[in-house]
Amino acid sequence: MAFLDSAIKIVAPGFALRREVSRRRLDRLNNFKEKSGGSRSFDAISGGRLRYDFLAPKNSPDSALDGADALRLHVRQLEYNNGFVAGPVKRIARNVVNTGIRFQSRVVADDNNYLPFPKISEEMANCFNFQMERAVKKWMKQADKRLISNFFGLQKLISMAFERDGEVIAVNRESARRGRLIPVCIELFEIDRLQTPMEEFNNPSIRNGIRYDSEGVPKSCFLLKRHPGEAVLMAKGADFDEISIWNPNGTKKVMHLFDPTRPEQTRGFSPFAAGLKDYQDLDRYREAEIYARLEDACLTGFVKTTSPADFQAGYTVGNTGGDGGDGESRRIHEFAPGQMNYLEPDEDIEIHEPKRANSNLDNFVNHLLRGPANALDIPPEVLSQDWQGMNYSNARTVLLQFYSACRVRQRFIVENFCEPVYENVALSLIAKGIVQAPGFATRREDYLRHAWVLPGWSWVDPIKEAKGKEIEVNNNFETITDVCAAKGNDAEETLETRARELKKIQDLEVKYGVKFPSGQTEAPNDTNQDEENESGPARMIRRIK
Repeated sequence: MAFLDSAIKIVAPGFALRREVSRRRLDRLNNFKEKSGGSRSFDAISGGRLRYDFLAPKNSPDSALDGADALRLHVRQLEYNNGFVAGPVKRIARNVVNTGIRFQSRVVADDNNYLPFPKISEEMANCFNFQMERAVKKWMKQADKRLISNFFGLQKLISMAFERDGEVIAVNRESARRGRLIPVCIELFEIDRLQTPMEEFNNPSIRNGIRYDSEGVPKSCFLLKRHPGEAVLMAKGADFDEISIWNPNGTKKVMHLFDPTRPEQTRGFSPFAAGLKDYQDLDRYREAEIYARLEDACLTGFVKTTSPADFQAGYTVGNTGGDGGDGESRRIHEFAPGQMNYLEPDEDIEIHEPKRANSNLDNFVNHLLRGPANALDIPPEVLSQDWQGMNYSNARTVLLQFYSACRVRQRFIVENFCEPVYENVALSLIAKGIVQAPGFATRREDYLRHAWVLPGWSWVDPIKEAKGKEIEVNNNFETITDVCAAKGNDAEETLETRARELKKIQDLEVKYGVKFPSGQTEAPNDTNQDEENESGPARMIRRIK
């Protein structure tokens, strides 16, 4: 290369100059790439000196979940030993399911002549709704195949498994047990049972224990006959039950409940995954704080001396092994109430002070809990149950955020569990003649109209909330049905019950010549605007005064 450059300089000096300039420009560009991490457009993935460890491999949605089984086991172990994991799992399930997501049949009579025959009259619709709701209510008591839980208990188990493991399996079964209204029942399985048999590992149509058809639709799944925690190693085909995802009539038999976060994802993972590092750091930090406080309570001291041999002879239990001892020398000096211990002239004692309690302990713990709270999509106050310093507005904002997350979970359970189950139950009830549905073959969709009444929650200040709902209903922004549903009640039952109460009150007033006091219709006049910024105890004390 040096000979060529020299020759070019002699023959064509101008070209040689341009060649040297271009070479130096390339050197400067290469140096810039090395320092900046390349020519990428995004600084976060530049891979430079400060960001070299933020680069991620290319993973498919399923290959990125390698280790999800170990992650799930770790979360379960934390649930047994860490209240910050066990509490949120139960708390979310309690608020999502509460007293149960309840069924309501909503078949309506035909109001035009364009619907197919036979027509559904008002009497037929009311009769069907009554029969179906009564039959479903009875079936819910025996919905569990093992007869351990009712239908609402299964909802709670699904909610808890979903928060803990990220996925759960529910299978529609048929039981021949005497006393059942219909054979249809539900069996829940932990997701650990869903695996691929050893001899099917190389089958491209089977992935993570699920067989798919040519269109990518789940066709069947492989469930272990025994839980893998019972020492089932390298399970073969005989250890599995291959269950069809669909019934012959097109309804769903196996419900694999998980919430995919990426397209093409076939399995779920624990929602705690993104917050587990914070839980681990929290455990280590709390353990260090506890040991430091225990050490502080024990009044640990260190003796300083210029004559260690004399100190060892006077305050030592054991020997150095010269007389056949254990070879250990344990220095012990005990403190006792009302006791004075005199030191030698060349000895001094220093009391160890771990400098605890740490005034920043609560702040640091709350900081670590924000990660798991965001991973679960719930407010940190709900995760830790720390409501200190909260006034009405703050608490309401937090609860509204939490209730919004619970609503999403409720709809997920309704769409992926309750509705497929009801379709199987309704078809069985109609086929056995328990519920009469004339013309069901041509009016199937009309007869299967229904709703699931989601449970509601109580509020921080019921007077303000009730007044706000009253204003919304009076201005047609909301309906009485919506208000009742938000509280977990059925509007028709509520209105009929209230009508009977009012009729009874009127009869009693006429019979005994008395007048029942009317309820308060106006909210108390709150003229003190500072109350909004007061904490709950402060507002209570001021009202008592």
